[in-house]
Amino acid sequence: GTGTDAEIGIEGNSTEIADGDDDPVTGDGTDFGSADIDGVTATSTFTIYNTGNGDLALTGNPIVGKSGDHSSDFTVTGPGASTVSAGGNITFVVVFNPSATGTRSAILSIANDDTNENPYNFSVQGTGTDAEIRIEGNSTEISDGDDDPTTADGTDFGSVDIDGATATSTYTIYNIGSTALTLSGNPSVEKSGDH
Repeated sequence: GTGTDAEIGIEGNSTEIADGDDDPVTGDGTDFGSADIDGVTATSTFTIYNTGNGDLALTGNPIVGKSGDHSSDFTVTGPGASTVSAGGNITFVVVFNPSATGTRSAILSIANDDTNENPYNFSVQGTGTDAEIRIEGNSTEISDGDDDPTTADGTDFGSVDIDGATATSTYTIYNIGSTALTLSGNPSVEKSGDH
């Protein structure tokens, strides 16, 4: 007779990810890098392969399970089949969509019938980033929604003669966040009100 056995392996970016790997790196796609918390995502595709001489059954429901404090920040799509033939492979996609700033992590788990690597686990992570705007006049912070102009922060221009005299204030826009800040208005600084 012929003895058969399934042998699972996982790759990301054509790089093997060891069972139990808890050190995510960008090289194998397990570290998704940085993504802004305002709807920016990062994606990695992973390959499940079978180097054995018998079919590999993926027995989990879902096939790729996830756990950990931030597992909801990672969405798994696929694989589309629960069996990997001998010498074959299938893929699944993971999308990182951070819900908060800082390091976000999860553990992916693939239950299977490989006799010595069931389940096959590895860690993934990404970093949530966010832009944070701050406005200053005369080196003094102006709060968002401030409706009390003062001379200290340059929002009260003082008294100016109506016969061609002017007063000027310079404001500084800072980004104190961890990713680029986009000024999306056209023009970037708008004005409204009776005057």
